[in-house]
Amino acid sequence: MRRRSVTMKLFVTTAFFFMFFYAIVLLGQLNLFESFYQHQKTATLEKKLQAFSELYEKKRWDDARLSREIGLFISQNKAQLAILGPEGNMKHDNLFRIVIREDNGNQVRVSLSFMLNSVSRKLLEANFKLGDHIEAEGVFEDTKSKDLLYPVVIQKSGSKAINIQEADSNETLEKVSGVITEVLLPSSNQWNSRQGILYIALDEWFPLSEERKGILQAGDSIIEEWTDRVSETRSVVMIRPVMRDGKLSEVIFVLASLQQISEAYDALRVFYAYMGIGGILLIVLLSLVFTKLVSKPLIKLNQVALRMVKLDFSVKSHIRRNDEIGSLSSSLNSLSEKLDNTLKELYDANEQLQLDMAHKLRMEQRQKEFISDISHELKTPLSIVKGYVEGIRDGIGENKRERYLEVILGETDKMEELIKDMLELAKLESQSIKLRKSSFLLSQQLEDIVDKLSNHLNEKQLKVAAVIIGEHAVHADQVKMEQMLVNLLMNAIRHATVGSEIAVRIESESEHMRMEIENEGEAIPEDQLETIWERFYRVEKSRNRKTGGTGLGLAIVKQILDLHESRYGVENTKQGVKFYFYL
Repeated sequence: MRRRSVTMKLFVTTAFFFMFFYAIVLLGQLNLFESFYQHQKTATLEKKLQAFSELYEKKRWDDARLSREIGLFISQNKAQLAILGPEGNMKHDNLFRIVIREDNGNQVRVSLSFMLNSVSRKLLEANFKLGDHIEAEGVFEDTKSKDLLYPVVIQKSGSKAINIQEADSNETLEKVSGVITEVLLPSSNQWNSRQGILYIALDEWFPLSEERKGILQAGDSIIEEWTDRVSETRSVVMIRPVMRDGKLSEVIFVLASLQQISEAYDALRVFYAYMGIGGILLIVLLSLVFTKLVSKPLIKLNQVALRMVKLDFSVKSHIRRNDEIGSLSSSLNSLSEKLDNTLKELYDANEQLQLDMAHKLRMEQRQKEFISDISHELKTPLSIVKGYVEGIRDGIGENKRERYLEVILGETDKMEELIKDMLELAKLESQSIKLRKSSFLLSQQLEDIVDKLSNHLNEKQLKVAAVIIGEHAVHADQVKMEQMLVNLLMNAIRHATVGSEIAVRIESESEHMRMEIENEGEAIPEDQLETIWERFYRVEKSRNRKTGGTGLGLAIVKQILDLHESRYGVENTKQGVKFYFYL
């Protein structure tokens, strides 16, 4: 391999970084793991103990709640906890116990803190319940108060005695009997043999030295590492004071094992000793494999070139390197970009030409449709006018001359209105109109339009009821919007039931305004809801002639709303028909 070749550079770089990273991990595990893990465990346990202590000081739990909280602390933190007086007298230790009431009314707690698995199974099988009568023989923690008994034997009435532990020949056993008033037994896998180590630690630490007692009375905690002399088990001891009225009332004693950390650390040292040799071999092997992967960017560049052959210049090479491959990648990208720009210019020119041709064809088609439509629509009124004019000329119905003239005048007005609408629609469809937008309120424009159409409303005894919710100004062509609203309202007036109400609703929806116009009357057939926007559309061919209108009003509405890029539609309701649009 040449010294400055891509393959050599890849091999050296890959091997160096693998070696460097592996060395950091290895040294960190071997030298820092134990202290780091121990520090993390101690810091976490300290925080949990602080939280428990603060709650204990504030809440003043009853025995049942305190037992639950101690149990949670033990199970969640894998540590032992006891609450003692300043002189070391036990107040609360393990949560597992039986409380009996003697015949004289005294309450005695029978501790089940340190049990072998075989004993624990027997206790569970005995099925102790509230109200059961039991006898227990053991040693009292305090011979004066006699409120906490460490049992040697427990027997339930009618059952065999259960030997808890071997009795010390130097100790005097005492018996208690009574009715169970409280029982708290764990499942078989919850007994923890480390509870015995807790009592060894308590016996060694208490009574506290004056130095330690001074630290606690000052409100500070004690955190020290402690090793059991018998089992040589390493543990961390935490003692946190409970202050009441500024005085040391109780101490919370916590014991957590550090033995697992040492065992894990010893295993890791052996593991990494074997892993070191294999890791170095693996690094060299991976480096060699990665050097072979230098062909991968060449394959990608070849794929780019093949796409360019097929006139696909959208693909780009993302290889950025200061070597031969990087130079080739940059050249391909530059060539692709230039060819792509040239091809796009040709496509754009061709597309514009097609658009111009399509627009020209549409204009020619609309001119033909315009001539055809206006010819068809003018045919009927022109025939009527011609007939009446010929009648007047021939002297037919001299007594109806005035009536004939009114009909002729009415038909010419309709033709004038039709021609105006046709010309307006033709301008809108040609898209040659430029909107002059401004900000205004739809409600104000609606009020002006209703006032202008009052005569039409009064003819059919109609009322307009407007509901406005959260209105804000719209930005639109005010003149075109007025023309559109007049057409929609006139459409509603024509088809509304006499004496009914036209409901108009204007409300804000996010950044848009929605307007609805609903009239009572005959519904539109569902299959014709999409065709009503077409020019000269009529649900009933005869109805439009009778009610007036050119048949172009909704077509003009559609063109104006399209120019404003508005969403709009029509739907049947229980009362009639509702038109709506958004601005």
